[in-house]
Amino acid sequence: MVITDRSLLIWGICRNIPFALLGILVIVLFYRSAKERGDEAFGWMWLTIVLSFGFYIPVVLWAEAVLMIGMLMIPKTCAYVWTVMIGYNAMKKELRK
Repeated sequence: MVITDRSLLIWGICRNIPFALLGILVIVLFYRSAKERGDEAFGWMWLTIVLSFGFYIPVVLWAEAVLMIGMLMIPKTCAYVWTVMIGYNAMKKELRK
């Protein structure tokens, strides 16, 4: 079997399908939950996940062809940091009660 750029792209897409589906589920759950409960602490968590996926998907699809696309991992990491800060600030608020 010869591994080509095309087969690597197809494999990259296939292995990320379950990850993307799970991500969509998590986005929907966070959005609904925060909206229903009026949760200020986690109200923007869904957006951090959307941004994370939004920056990651082009990397999976085109990083082999356009190396600079890999730079999108920087804002993806910033979205992760925002996610952690949301959780950390919520934890601090709960501990003060």
